[in-house]
Amino acid sequence: MYTVNSFKRYLLFVVFLMTTCIAPSLASQQPNIILIVADDLGYNDVSFHGSNQIPTPNIDFLGYTGIILNNYYVSPICTPTRSALMTGRHPIHTGMQSGVIVGTQPYGLPLNETILPQYLNLLGYSSHIVGKWHLGMFKWEYTPLYRGFKSHIGYYQGCEDYYTHTYEANLILTLCFSSFHQPLFLYLPFQSVHSGNGDSTHLQAPKRYIDKFQYIENGQRRIYAAMLSALDDAIGEIYDALKNSGLLDNSIIVFTTDNGGPANGFDFNAANNYPLRGVKATLWEGGMRGVGLVHSPLLQKQGYVSEQMFHVCDWLPTFYKAAGGDPSTLKNLDGFNSWEMLNTNGNPIRSKMLHNIDPLDKSAAIRVGDYKLLVGNVMSGWDGWYPPYQLYDDQKLLHYSNYTDKTFQSSGMLMLRDKLQKQYSEFWPKQVTSRLEELYTFYQKSDIYSKFRPNLGKNETSLLFSPQKSSNTFSGTPVTLNCGPKPSNASDNCKPNVAPCLYHIPSDPCEYNNLAFSKPDIVTELLNELKAYSDTMVPPGNKPYDDAGNPTRHGGAWVPWQ
Repeated sequence: MYTVNSFKRYLLFVVFLMTTCIAPSLASQQPNIILIVADDLGYNDVSFHGSNQIPTPNIDFLGYTGIILNNYYVSPICTPTRSALMTGRHPIHTGMQSGVIVGTQPYGLPLNETILPQYLNLLGYSSHIVGKWHLGMFKWEYTPLYRGFKSHIGYYQGCEDYYTHTYEANLILTLCFSSFHQPLFLYLPFQSVHSGNGDSTHLQAPKRYIDKFQYIENGQRRIYAAMLSALDDAIGEIYDALKNSGLLDNSIIVFTTDNGGPANGFDFNAANNYPLRGVKATLWEGGMRGVGLVHSPLLQKQGYVSEQMFHVCDWLPTFYKAAGGDPSTLKNLDGFNSWEMLNTNGNPIRSKMLHNIDPLDKSAAIRVGDYKLLVGNVMSGWDGWYPPYQLYDDQKLLHYSNYTDKTFQSSGMLMLRDKLQKQYSEFWPKQVTSRLEELYTFYQKSDIYSKFRPNLGKNETSLLFSPQKSSNTFSGTPVTLNCGPKPSNASDNCKPNVAPCLYHIPSDPCEYNNLAFSKPDIVTELLNELKAYSDTMVPPGNKPYDDAGNPTRHGGAWVPWQ
């Protein structure tokens, strides 16, 4: 049961922190760094990527007036991304490459790893975290307060329910007091839009947000839209707090996802990555092509779309440089300092990136130049192209029409799939699009439509919006992907469990056309690159569950137990 979700909890802390800790950052030339992480947000869930279903005006504003990262990649799932974000190293080099830390598993990000707040603290920063950790908590030494953060309000595990929480102002003042005369690093890994913990309704949002999206007939997608709208409002509040306190002029705001969206019901969620292929936890583009942006008045070049390759492990050396440090002194990093590239829209820094090598899941992927190689297990059954839920039964109909897992293809399922593929031949059939038109008419008459697309002429395609929590307005053109027509064999021309698959990502971001058979030399080159990375890999740190950590043994709370 929820009342007001945990955004309010976070905002009370964040806004107060920003408005009562003005002195340190105004007195320093080092920029405040605000790092916002959205949990399980899909590529097609922000309107600056062309989504016309869920408006995200505040996120859009930050992107359109800053830098939209259009060639940006994270890991396919939570813990690996957060480990790369904190260490600047690939998960294969920290033992975080396989899955996530679940419940009572007694392991975490190795203690010999120096992480982002510790590096920034060496430069004089005061570091705080509000939100999700998910990098280990079986011993206190693995938790944020032992790893460079001066304060942590949030939770250790992968998810929780969206409950209301309140905190005393004197606690926040105590946390803030230590920040005087220091620049601020504020890490905001939001809970939203991850599903709840499974003990109750998986998707949870306040009714007033849900009621804004009555034009989305599908109940799960409607609640998801409400959760995202609340997140967008929260980001607007953060921006306004920075602006009103005078901190904005000397701040860098970064927004990123932690992985692709859990689309089509994956992980009890209703995110969307369309037209990209796949979902969260897969090495398809939909599993790891991130939503990312940088916003700062300090940028020499603003209001552009960066097509340069950028990986989540690049943030650490990039922040270190922006904070006045020398990234060349940081050892054993896989990330590249990209501050000058971003600051001036300069030349590319990297030409390749490892997506992951998972020896437990037996999967791997790498990008070199324009080509991506994919080998091994890619979670068959979640390797389709899933349009966003709109109608009541979409989670059933659209899922089966894209399903490719042979183990589920009984004769009855094959008959259903054939029927649905004819009925849902491309995107939605005529009988569905007619219903969509009815809903769209309702949508046009709704209050939210006027906020989302005000004053657009019949032939206009750009967005013009007023962020709900900011007085700023800005026109921007959504950054969309052009995948071309989907070939009839797109689902069958790649079998990475049998042989490597090769894609030319700039021209085929939706991974329709497997080029492995026509470009064997490139396949060999990328396999050699994978081999070179695998030679440097450390074993996964995963451990069996330890019942001693069960919350029932600790008064119903998740606490360190060793």
